[in-house]
Amino acid sequence: MDNYVYIVAGLPELVVSYDGGSFDYAAVKDSIVELLSEKDQQLVELLEQGFDEQALGAEFYAKAAESKNRFIREYFDFDGRLRNMKVQYLAKRLGKQGDCYLVELPEADFEEAQRIREILENADFVLREQKMDELKWEKASDIARFDYFDMNAILAFLVKAKTVQRWAELDPEKGGQLFKKLVQEIRRSK
Repeated sequence: MDNYVYIVAGLPELVVSYDGGSFDYAAVKDSIVELLSEKDQQLVELLEQGFDEQALGAEFYAKAAESKNRFIREYFDFDGRLRNMKVQYLAKRLGKQGDCYLVELPEADFEEAQRIREILENADFVLREQKMDELKWEKASDIARFDYFDMNAILAFLVKAKTVQRWAELDPEKGGQLFKKLVQEIRRSK
């Protein structure tokens, strides 16, 4: 049931009823998942595990690295490296050893490393979190840049929708701005 064109084309309509007061990520995700094949539903489940702070660890990142899906592999390689940098930064600030909390990842160039360092140096916690989420948003877009009507486009959409939900819960105004950005991106990609 790989009708990605139908699913991706319907994404703006799935979220257009957003009223600015809240964002129901679960409802949006469920409406997408019910149209996916079982194999693709498993990819969404794996993506969802990556949103769960309790599930993140060496086992999760190894599972993501072995995924046949390019978006899952690349996004969670990025996510693991970003989290490792955050751990190292926080450990250094607290004068502690953070190595035991790092996720082991293969050696590789990490092009976002300098930008992450700059973001982490910002003293404003909220601005720092916003910049980190913007970086995750951009990474999801970059990975799925030429994936207009396939599962990667759907996974990138879900990463962004999760960000919208996060900021809607924390700050309705910022959540509304992110939602508008998401809808504009989807409309431009058609």
